[in-house]
Amino acid sequence: MKSLKYGSCLALAMLLAGCDHGFEGVYQTRADSSNEMMAQLMSDFSGLVGSEQIVIGSDYIEHNGERTRFDDIFVRESAGKRYLVFVQGEQEEVWLIVDEHTLMKGNGLVKVLMERVSDG
Repeated sequence: MKSLKYGSCLALAMLLAGCDHGFEGVYQTRADSSNEMMAQLMSDFSGLVGSEQIVIGSDYIEHNGERTRFDDIFVRESAGKRYLVFVQGEQEEVWLIVDEHTLMKGNGLVKVLMERVSDG
């Protein structure tokens, strides 16, 4: 009986360790704004310099070859919206989940949209 209990705990731990947040992949970034003139300016500027790519893994983000690890990355639901939450120590960074392939950071005049271009 004791070995069955330990086996069940081990199986559960392995199952939970294999869980992911579902947003792993390569994302193309682009700046956007609710202000029409600002949005046009950002569109023109990003056309000149190009957009960037980031990679979101199960517990990290990579940008320009630099990897930042997080203690946890998970999906939180709050007030009818979903957020991708990055936890590092006591700090949290929260990105709005627009849809299954689009994330948004920022909500003021300027925001960054991240659109998934390929799965991890």
